[in-house]
Amino acid sequence: LLVDSGYRVYAIDLLGFGASDKPVDEVYSIELWTELLCDFIQDKQEETNGRGWVIAGNSIGGLCSLAVSEKLPNIINGCALFNASGGMTFRIDDVPLFLRPVAFILIKLLEGPLGPIYFKNFKTRENVETILKQSGVYGDTTNVNDELLELILSPSEDDGAQDVFLKVFTGPPGPTPESLLPNISCPILALWGDSDPWTPLDSGMHPGAGFSKYANEDFQLVVLEGVGHCPHDECPEKIHDNMLPWLQRISPTI
Repeated sequence: LLVDSGYRVYAIDLLGFGASDKPVDEVYSIELWTELLCDFIQDKQEETNGRGWVIAGNSIGGLCSLAVSEKLPNIINGCALFNASGGMTFRIDDVPLFLRPVAFILIKLLEGPLGPIYFKNFKTRENVETILKQSGVYGDTTNVNDELLELILSPSEDDGAQDVFLKVFTGPPGPTPESLLPNISCPILALWGDSDPWTPLDSGMHPGAGFSKYANEDFQLVVLEGVGHCPHDECPEKIHDNMLPWLQRISPTI
């Protein structure tokens, strides 16, 4: 729909995810992905005749979008968030004090002998389908179909997939959204499914409902009732109904 409305769209799989390469010797982090995204945008500037960009991302991609917006203030015209995460993985500091030793031991086990076993069990079709349908990833499970499952499961068979999965799961969380938001001058649109237990709207350590306290004046939060963690796929029509007027205001043509 964005393309049909006259926008040029680049859909990027972050290094280690989806169809992208999965080098096992890389140190995966929000900072790495931010650097790669900035390089991509700057490399494509000639193709866009120097026009500004709007960057958008879901979950970890949302956090990366904020980081890119901070790094490239003269290029990024707007930033759209779809249930942005609070970090690449959980933060030890966010874990209750009495549970921190358990979290620390879990990380060490996943870095060791438990990691391959956990990955093997995690990537089964049955487990992934259960997570998507019953763990709040999708409020409306209509779009949880064979095509989606194949898109998720196929990359898990790639060379290096296990190493990348475990490195991301046990890696550094990176900057918080709250630390990035005050430094971003462009307009921000946050589209948030309110039934998402993974990146909650109004609970947890980094709730989307609290972002406005840290953001500049041009920050808009749109709550999507009954929607889960992936609103861009679960309810694309609602996403476009909110994004297109916002895009026309901040960046009429791209």
